[in-house]
Amino acid sequence: MLFLFFLKRFYKKFFIFFISLILILSASDLFVRLPIVSSISVLPKVFLLMLPLMAQFAIPLASCLAVQSVLGHFYVEDEIILIYFFSEAKDVLKKAILFFSISILFFYVPIVTTWAPKSYKKGKILILDLAKKHFSDLQPNKFHSLSKNFTIFFEKQKRIDNNVQFFKILLMFKEKKGDRFIINANKGFLSNDVMYLENGVMQNVGSEKTYIANFDKTEIDLKKFLNLDDPKFKIKDLKFFTLKELSMIKKENLPAFIEYHKRIAQIIWQFLFPFLSLFLIMLFAKRKSNLLISVFLSGFLFLISYILLNTVKTLYFLDDFVIILFYLPFIFILIAASFLFSNRFKYFMKK
Repeated sequence: MLFLFFLKRFYKKFFIFFISLILILSASDLFVRLPIVSSISVLPKVFLLMLPLMAQFAIPLASCLAVQSVLGHFYVEDEIILIYFFSEAKDVLKKAILFFSISILFFYVPIVTTWAPKSYKKGKILILDLAKKHFSDLQPNKFHSLSKNFTIFFEKQKRIDNNVQFFKILLMFKEKKGDRFIINANKGFLSNDVMYLENGVMQNVGSEKTYIANFDKTEIDLKKFLNLDDPKFKIKDLKFFTLKELSMIKKENLPAFIEYHKRIAQIIWQFLFPFLSLFLIMLFAKRKSNLLISVFLSGFLFLISYILLNTVKTLYFLDDFVIILFYLPFIFILIAASFLFSNRFKYFMKK
């Protein structure tokens, strides 16, 4: 009975926090992409495609908050005394958290290994298609940052057949090598993802050899700046690969090997989050509202895991040894948390 009592509260809190977080995160992500969305009818599709990706962030936070908010409430109501005095209740609590943690993995694992990468890839393809369409619908006398590497300004535009002609153009962009360019042109037109410019000046910024050049005619291939290559066949970022796809290439590809183990470590972190949350709330909870404490501790746990995973992911120069670093941190944390948690109840009455 006590086991079900704990589980009911954990699941109730989890779904409340999960729904709230995923709506906030997805809406925020959608808001960032609004400049390239030319039709309101597209918004629901973009929103739904981003849900699995946002769930990767919402699930860990919601599972931490669920455990900490339930235990925090026990402190406020002094119900924690039952767990302190009865070792059986303590064991039931641990079993309930174990069951809760494993059950969360049933839909977190498919999200991390399959759903999120596939959804993210489809979302990226859709967004790139929208960006291409959006370029033809830009408003004059405004700066438009179509990507982090490309900004355009023009005074007016005119559509001629299937092409769009621009007048008094200012372009600012950055190439993959790091060179930055500023171009002023009297006019230009867009055709098949290529910007053709006439009568202008080009200046490079930040490279070893700075120069300014006048031109009568030149052209800019927008594909390499806006990632407008055929996305169905050109997207090679490993975050778009499912775990199964990574496993097929990890032996010959070190980045894929690292990404594969990063996903595995990410899943294990999710399994540990409820236990680590239990330890932290037992350590910092007060006999008053613990919501802010729970929010801070949950964010802290997720941030630590995120930083560790992504820092280790960049250590390619360590070769195969980098894999060990994925698993060492939470092994040490689990051992320390288990030891401290077992001693936490001894000092409960001193708080």
